[in-house]
Amino acid sequence: MAAAVAFLQGLVELVGLGSFLIGYFGGIWWLRVLGGCLVVLDDIMEISMGVLNPLFPIALAILLAIVLSPWYVGVFSAAFKVLGIPTSLKKVFTPKQFAARALQRTQG
Repeated sequence: MAAAVAFLQGLVELVGLGSFLIGYFGGIWWLRVLGGCLVVLDDIMEISMGVLNPLFPIALAILLAIVLSPWYVGVFSAAFKVLGIPTSLKKVFTPKQFAARALQRTQG
């Protein structure tokens, strides 16, 4: 079960980030919004699993929404997803190993 969750989360991270970036740089509005929504969904998944402190992504999203134009670019890019690409790839291609290491870290 943990491996399936790791795989799903990694897939949502990669597809969301990829869709957002392609939509943003390609000028495809609906793809940018879809990818942004997937990035936010991934943040919600991480918060619900206890992996991500809920105050940090919310505060960062607000700050980036104020600084970046248009505002939704700040909200959708707030979670530093680009820096997490190697971890997302591990979740997708080796979910059992990733889940085992994550369980070890949380238990001891």
